[in-house]
Amino acid sequence: LQAQFARSVSHPLVSPSRAMGAVISGPLTALSTCVGACVGGCIAKECCALAGSGNVSNAQAARCVMLWLQVFTTIVAWLSSATASKWLPGPCSKLPSDIDNLGVCECHSSADPETCWKNQMVYRTEASVVLIFLALLLMSLSGCAQGAARAHSVAKFMLVLLISIVALFLPNSIFSAFGTIATSTSAIFLAAQSIFVMDFGYSWSECWFSNALAAQQREIGQTGKTAWISAILVSTALLIVGAVILCVYLYVNTSAASGHAVNLSAIIISVVLLVVSILDWCEHGAILCSAVVMLYTMWLVYESMSVLPDGLGPQCPMWIGLAICGFSLVAFALGVGRSGASPDQAARLVDAELGGAATTEMREGGAREEEDATAPAPADSGRDADAEDSRQTKGFSLQCAVHAAAALYIAASMAPQADQFTFVSHVVAVFAALFFYGWSLIAPKVLTSRNFN
Repeated sequence: LQAQFARSVSHPLVSPSRAMGAVISGPLTALSTCVGACVGGCIAKECCALAGSGNVSNAQAARCVMLWLQVFTTIVAWLSSATASKWLPGPCSKLPSDIDNLGVCECHSSADPETCWKNQMVYRTEASVVLIFLALLLMSLSGCAQGAARAHSVAKFMLVLLISIVALFLPNSIFSAFGTIATSTSAIFLAAQSIFVMDFGYSWSECWFSNALAAQQREIGQTGKTAWISAILVSTALLIVGAVILCVYLYVNTSAASGHAVNLSAIIISVVLLVVSILDWCEHGAILCSAVVMLYTMWLVYESMSVLPDGLGPQCPMWIGLAICGFSLVAFALGVGRSGASPDQAARLVDAELGGAATTEMREGGAREEEDATAPAPADSGRDADAEDSRQTKGFSLQCAVHAAAALYIAASMAPQADQFTFVSHVVAVFAALFFYGWSLIAPKVLTSRNFN
């Protein structure tokens, strides 16, 4: 540094101030390089430690992690797509001319750049979480369900951001194809979602009806029972009126003959199933559940009309579909439904129906189960452990599959594509939902050897 200073001072073209600047900048440059390397190493170390954290101890917590991962990705997709036209054009405009169409920057040359930015950010973000869910599904089927479900929860969230950033440099054609696939296959999730909706309807009806019968037992008069029955009937009427109003709205605002046919067919079949559910022949039917299914069916018809080619149907509000999707995923993660009823809860419902008689056997059965649970483990406990592992593997695999399908539906809702194939697939989902509910009504009569209580 001293020799450099002497040469700079003696040179006629270099001023003393510039020479002094060189003397000062040299050590500062070396210092900044050293500090940058140290800070970068520390950040990398902390990121690795953070990615390895977040282990959960039970299956319920693992399901909640999957749910929050879906919510986190949806928020990231919405924020990045809503602001894409503000922060992406700047960096893309600074690229050299020979690579100015790199990755997402291809939107510069599209006919509608703003829509292109928005859709591509949605596709990239949702594609990242679909890859994560599919990777977890593969790990679960490969015998690593425990590790995939309960380990490195924070890393799953970090991977969403990392994959999304890497995807910015990949061609738009890849993610446009993903968007087409997501829009077409989102109908699979809509059909599966109908099972969650039916489960909710049955649980709602069962809860209120058991409350009515319990009130009848507690009170001398019929005031409590009448109030609960009135609540069931009023709720049913409101749901049916909502379904009819939606049917009329879709008929008026859809110009395609195929849309009219689907709309009328769906409402007629829904009414038929509602009538069947209140017959004495259908012991497991519930009018409130039928009304829930009717309104949901008309919502599926609305989804179908919104993807008619050439914009022949009304546009479906995105937030309503996402809200229904979120409600279904929350119920799925928390295990809300009829299958979660305990023997004691079922006994109380039968008590209310029969006035307290003929339920001792059910209670005794529950007591025997508790005694068995506290009894010493049999010799084949290893076999029971294997069965438990198999059950947890299937449960986590189902979680991964449902969330992957939900991510495809969310991508299709936030960046929809309308074409004939998508319309047909959504129509299939409409009638699949009606078939599922119809089968739930007639299955106890067809499969008489099964217990549907």
